[in-house]
Amino acid sequence: MRIGLISDTEGNIAALEAAVAAMKGHAPDVLVFAGDILECPFSPDPPGETIGLLRAEDIRTVPGNHDRYLMDWGTPRWPHTLWMRLRRSDPAGPWLDEVGAGQALIAPADLAWLRDLPEEFLLTDGVWVCHGMPGNPWNSIWPPGHPTYDANISDADRDASLRMLANVGANLVLCGHVPDPWTYEDRLPDGRDLRIVRAGPRTKERVGYAMLTGADGKWDVTWHHAEISRQAS
Repeated sequence: MRIGLISDTEGNIAALEAAVAAMKGHAPDVLVFAGDILECPFSPDPPGETIGLLRAEDIRTVPGNHDRYLMDWGTPRWPHTLWMRLRRSDPAGPWLDEVGAGQALIAPADLAWLRDLPEEFLLTDGVWVCHGMPGNPWNSIWPPGHPTYDANISDADRDASLRMLANVGANLVLCGHVPDPWTYEDRLPDGRDLRIVRAGPRTKERVGYAMLTGADGKWDVTWHHAEISRQAS
C-alpha cells in the first residue's frame, strides 16, 4: 500500500494543488490530509477551492484545530472548542471575535462536509490519522517538552493518547499541526514501538509531503517537496 501525506495548507489552494499533483506522480493508493484545511478566521483563498479539491480527489481528511473553530462556531460544541483553545499556554488573540465572520464565507454544503469529517480514524491496519495528538487537535506530544505545543499536556493526557492507540492496534501515526520533527519514535504502553510521521516542512515557496510504502506491517517513508506556483490554480 502506498500513502501520500499532506497537512496544514491552511486555505492556500496553490500549495494544496502543488502537493496533490506531486503526490499523484508517485501512484498512491490513497491520499491523506492531516488537518488544518483552512485558516481561521480567514483563508488566503476562497474556502470552497480547497474543499472542492479535497472532495474531487477523494482525499481522506481530518479537521485540524483551525477547522474546528470554523466548524463549531454557533453550535452547542463551541464552548468546548473555545475551552480547548483557552487552556493552551499561548494566548488566543483577538481573531477569536472574527470566527463567525470567517464561517460565513464557507458555503453551507462545504460547512456540512467539514462537519461530517471523522475527527480521527484508522486508515488501515496499524495506521492512525489525527491532527495534533490522538484525542486533541490543539496540542502535540511529539516531541515532548515543547513550550507551546505540549505546555498544558499532563502525563495523564499523554498516557491516555498512547493507551488509546494501543487499544485500536495502531503503531504508526500520521499527523500534522507542527512541521517537525518529520518522524519521531515513541513506545506504546504494551511495549510496542510507535512511529509518528508528518509531511515535512512548508514555506511560502514549497510544500512538503511524505510518501509511505507499506508491506507486511512495515513502512518505508520518504519526504519530498513541491514548488508552489500561484498560477497553479
